[in-house]
Amino acid sequence: MRTTGNWRNRLRKVGLAALSCAVGVGGAVAMSAPAQAAAGQAAVVDQRSGVKIFSLGSSSWKGSPLWSWNAPRTAAWKNVSDVKFRTYGGRKVVLVTASGGRAAIIDYSTKKTRWTASPGGNPHAIELLPNGAVVVASSSGKLTAYGKGKSSGRSYSFPSAHAVLWEPGTKRLWALGGTKLCSYKVGGSATSPTLTGKACRTTPSGGHDLSPVYGASAQLWLSTTSHVYTYNINRGTLSRASGYIDNSRIKSVGNHAGGLVVTTRVTKANSDGTWGTGNVWLYKLNGSYVGNRYRPGAAIYKARPVVWSYR
Repeated sequence: MRTTGNWRNRLRKVGLAALSCAVGVGGAVAMSAPAQAAAGQAAVVDQRSGVKIFSLGSSSWKGSPLWSWNAPRTAAWKNVSDVKFRTYGGRKVVLVTASGGRAAIIDYSTKKTRWTASPGGNPHAIELLPNGAVVVASSSGKLTAYGKGKSSGRSYSFPSAHAVLWEPGTKRLWALGGTKLCSYKVGGSATSPTLTGKACRTTPSGGHDLSPVYGASAQLWLSTTSHVYTYNINRGTLSRASGYIDNSRIKSVGNHAGGLVVTTRVTKANSDGTWGTGNVWLYKLNGSYVGNRYRPGAAIYKARPVVWSYR
């Protein structure tokens, strides 16, 4: 949704003024969502607790989640900042980072930690490479590449790094931060990876999130401080996202293959030092507004469609 005007006016613009609204914790807007909103699952990064998975077909997220992982209550795990879903070695794994300095890979079935490290520098994103190596993006200005099973890694300078993503079509690692979108060739070995062949293009300032456009093999979602874009890998072009998907301060954007787009929007810190509200926003690929999902008392920083593959 656009950022001008109040929420009621915005909803009138998309013909949804009849939705019932209530003010949630910290002034967040809680609205009922249309029954046709979606199917599938989405995970939220709740900076007050950890990662939770909910059904998008459920209009209320007040109850127990389908799956959850509670972040350890230590300074290093303060403000969980990213989640991704991958399949490796025949098992489903959940990738997580926290601004406090930690990163981990969690076994989905057992919830046991399979790998963890301390990249520091405000980790904002994580990726598991097909060979088992891991790369973490820290907003202090670095990418850290870890060999398979290793807790110490090699750092590469990347100003304001906020996102990192393996893209199987190009077989390159992509990273976003500040005014740069870059890709790397991953060399070396699984236990000693290297990032080489850096190729970059300039992007609008404040690059934040990067994810695949599922159903469009040559496109990526890209969010900045001011807008949401799609990036065409083959053409090297950026296009503003359709309709109400395009918004400012979008911390995460992604879609299910069926077309539903899931975003979060965060404009400022909360009084307890967390970032996020209880809202997750839903759209069709054409940019029309579908509805939202609301978790009372949550500080949802990012939300991801639960998809276990790179593409």
